[in-house]
Amino acid sequence: MAHGAGGSAAAVTAGAANGSGLARPLAWLPWTQLITLSIYWFGIQAIWGGYEAFGQKQVQLLVGDGVKGTAIGLLEMTGALVAILVQPTAGTLSDYTATRWGKRKAYIIVGATFDLIFLAGLALVAQPEPAAGTWDGAALGTTPLVVAYVVCFLGLQLSSNAAQGPFQGYVPDLVPERQVGTASGLMGVMRLTGLMAGTVIMAAGSALNLWGLALILIGLIEVTLAVITFVTVREGPTARPREGRSWLSIAGEAWGTDALRERSFLFMSMVRLCFLAGTGIFVNVLLYYLEDAMGMTDPQQRGTWQIAGAGLVLAGSLVAAPVAAAISNRTGRRPVILAAIIMGIVAIAGLATAPTVWLAVPAILLLGAAAGAYLSVDWALMTEVIPLIASGRYMGLANIANSIAGPVGLLVGGLVLDAITRAGDPGLGVRAAVALGILFLAGAAVSLMGVKPRRDPRAAAEPAPVSA
Repeated sequence: MAHGAGGSAAAVTAGAANGSGLARPLAWLPWTQLITLSIYWFGIQAIWGGYEAFGQKQVQLLVGDGVKGTAIGLLEMTGALVAILVQPTAGTLSDYTATRWGKRKAYIIVGATFDLIFLAGLALVAQPEPAAGTWDGAALGTTPLVVAYVVCFLGLQLSSNAAQGPFQGYVPDLVPERQVGTASGLMGVMRLTGLMAGTVIMAAGSALNLWGLALILIGLIEVTLAVITFVTVREGPTARPREGRSWLSIAGEAWGTDALRERSFLFMSMVRLCFLAGTGIFVNVLLYYLEDAMGMTDPQQRGTWQIAGAGLVLAGSLVAAPVAAAISNRTGRRPVILAAIIMGIVAIAGLATAPTVWLAVPAILLLGAAAGAYLSVDWALMTEVIPLIASGRYMGLANIANSIAGPVGLLVGGLVLDAITRAGDPGLGVRAAVALGILFLAGAAVSLMGVKPRRDPRAAAEPAPVSA
């Protein structure tokens, strides 16, 4: 059941001060609550997994082959700028928001509702894919269609990030130190399974040439999970007092320069950006990889391999995520992230050089394992470096890296892809774009050296209380 804003707040937040201005929650959470704290991530990632497959083809149809990589990179970078502005601001506002439902829930429901509206807009402007061999790669879209597409995409970024910023405050609000590894592992699984589910649904839509319908289905899934979150997640600490300050002043607090003094937070944000950019390039150009590097022009064959690729990534991640989460509780989070970086580098090298799609299969599995290992501890380590008193604000700021990682990798990779494609070798272009991920992962490894957690999960490791 959902509880009011003040329900069990004293029990949840009781404990010794940790130097961050707020005690870490101590109340042990049952598995049902840990799952409902994570489940909305499935919906969020389903949207963006589905959109990436949708966007790659739709941008290609609208602007043509010669500039598709640059166009999609610029579009997603613009969307990332919206995310940068919205997510920390919404997270900070939620820290001070007092409603009968608590601090976070209104943002989640309103954001999810508008997500569905903007997804429906994208579905309306979606172009059917021409039959194989009937399209010469020239732009099919008109200026009004392109403008409508951009407006709906940026609107989706606005609404999605307005929900994500507050939602991310739940882990530091509610999860005790000794369960952070488990909660982070669950979130990693939800994020990956959601991403793969969105990709699979859109691949099926691609094979049937029902792009718009597949996008709306994904939106309905996300709204359903937002409602489940609203109903089942209880609230933790009450909102911070405004003390007469205006909402505009509070929104500006998100951008206070004091965050720049949190060096470990800044380094961890850079780790997140570089890792997700490096591993995300392949996902963000998967359709072009199958078409140009592997020669798949038939939509049904390509759709089959998109689904197979998603399944392989998911299989690798589901095996690695729980193992990595358990290991991190004993070793700390940093060694696990370093291992994930090394696995990612090997996987990307394999993908960039695989001569056939069948020989790329082991690399796809390894990439999934790397992503699963990383995502299972990413949120745990982030909660160990942020000041807890402003969890909504800092988790919103932290997700800037998550929001811009894909666009940064795609913009850089897209420029390389287009330059080599125009020189006459599209297969080499997409392989070179994928290989750039190795440089990003090297940056993640260097940044990891600067991360010094303020809370050690091993010090809090203790058995769960026996309960009925």
